[in-house]
Amino acid sequence: MSSIGRRMLLVAVFSAAAALFAVQNGGVRVPLHLGIVSIRSVSLPVVVFTAVGVGMLLVFLAGLRADLKTRKMLRRYRDALGGASEEP
Repeated sequence: MSSIGRRMLLVAVFSAAAALFAVQNGGVRVPLHLGIVSIRSVSLPVVVFTAVGVGMLLVFLAGLRADLKTRKMLRRYRDALGGASEEP
């Protein structure tokens, strides 16, 4: 199985698990306390999926700085070599 096939399978399994979780817990309501703000009744799947989304965004932002730093360093190396390998 190719790398893309494995990734697609992993995405499909994760999506199926998330859908199953949402269906089984759709009627569960929980209170949400966000420091000063409190919300009395929020659907559990909404809380969980929002937390996952915020976590993914934070990981993306944390990795973005390192990625930009690496790109800048690679550009510097390329320029030092006289632009031997041009980007498309």
